[in-house]
Amino acid sequence: MRLVPASIVGLVLLLSSPSLAQTPPLKGAEAALAALDMQQKAMVARADVDALDALSAPGLTINAPTGRVLTRAQFLAMMRDGRIAAEDFDRTIESVTVDGDVGVVMGREVFTPTPQSELGRTYGAVPLDRRYTNVYRREGGRWRWFARHANVVAKRAAEAR
Repeated sequence: MRLVPASIVGLVLLLSSPSLAQTPPLKGAEAALAALDMQQKAMVARADVDALDALSAPGLTINAPTGRVLTRAQFLAMMRDGRIAAEDFDRTIESVTVDGDVGVVMGREVFTPTPQSELGRTYGAVPLDRRYTNVYRREGGRWRWFARHANVVAKRAAEAR
């Protein structure tokens, strides 16, 4: 049996890594939705409840990383009182799909909760790797944030405990 040098194996693994995978540039509606999704992230990071209120559809439903389903009113209240709050928040979009008046954005996040927030009390104020999906619906010619699912990836969460 012939052994492959470790450097070659490492290079193959590095080039095949999904985080380094090259994706074609987004165009049109997909690019606009990706930009909006990054704005939504910035709204959460700076706790801009008024902007989140304007972006969210009346029926916004969130499957939160705390394991609860939140209504729009519950989410906005938690943002206002600091139960949802970030010290740092990074997002990497991995997929954007637009079909008619529905858009779906998926990717990964690194969210560092404040110590007083619900996630901070659960995991501590440490960076949490998360997977997310945001769903948008076009209403009256503009995109509205309609649904979200986010979960903490078990590996980093287990290390935080």
